[in-house]
Amino acid sequence: MSTGRGSRVMGRPAWTLGLMLVAGAAPAALAAQVRVLPDPMPSKIADANYAAGRLMKSGVASQFDSLGVTPMARVGDSVTVYLFPDGNNMGRTVHARITRRQRFLPPPSWRAACDEVAHPGWFYGLKPASRALFGVIVPGVFPHPVIRPLPVVARDGAFQFFHVVGDSSWQRYLGFRKPPTDRASEYMSRDFWGPNNDARWSQLKMFGVRGPRGRNYVAVSFALRDDYPETPNTARTWIIDAWGYPVATAVGQIDIYGTVDQGGIDAVVTSSGLIRWNGTQWLIPPVYSEEPCLYHRTMPLPAGARP
Repeated sequence: MSTGRGSRVMGRPAWTLGLMLVAGAAPAALAAQVRVLPDPMPSKIADANYAAGRLMKSGVASQFDSLGVTPMARVGDSVTVYLFPDGNNMGRTVHARITRRQRFLPPPSWRAACDEVAHPGWFYGLKPASRALFGVIVPGVFPHPVIRPLPVVARDGAFQFFHVVGDSSWQRYLGFRKPPTDRASEYMSRDFWGPNNDARWSQLKMFGVRGPRGRNYVAVSFALRDDYPETPNTARTWIIDAWGYPVATAVGQIDIYGTVDQGGIDAVVTSSGLIRWNGTQWLIPPVYSEEPCLYHRTMPLPAGARP
């Protein structure tokens, strides 16, 4: 199943080339600034159940965690690895154990550029080890995600809420670009709102989710013109009820792959972790942009990390 990763941020080829040049020119110098520390063994807290890691090119898992209090797993814990052999389409599902955990502290200069290994986090060794262009690691043992059908009226019912976000995003985008002519403004409008004048809402991929008490929900994530500086962000991740009302929301866009059964209630498998029902509400993991950070693909593992 496709993740749509390539369409999320414009300018990826330039960033990829730039980071590859940096990696090729001075990887040793950059690695020398990195600190990889022994495991400080923080107490396990509930938020860790919603975290996720990424599979680096080296086969080591990395996890963003700026405070160092929510590692997704301990040594000996089981994890599920969803592999994307070509970087875009999910292939195998692998169950592994954590064999080593280390605290990772990059130089501050990395943090201004991107997330992932450019921010403090964790490194994990996995057994069996896996290799893929991209991979998502979640704590626990889960099957391959499935795609469930949507409640009949959910998409149409949620459009009114989406349109509010879309209109606000359009006004900010218009103010940022300041088109000099009516023709330029009209071109921008067609580009933003799309052929159906719905900001491509009808084309968004949505995922049915089984909720508590037999209720059905929808998971969806989207971004509107996130290729320029702005506050607040125009990207959202929503859990929507059967009538289209958003019941949980987070700022930021993530890739959604499907759902896995947890005793009759689904967990939603995403690139940022698992969206889960905690007994009273849907909890969405923190949404971190992985772009334009491609260090985990273009750079060797920093010195001191030996899973």
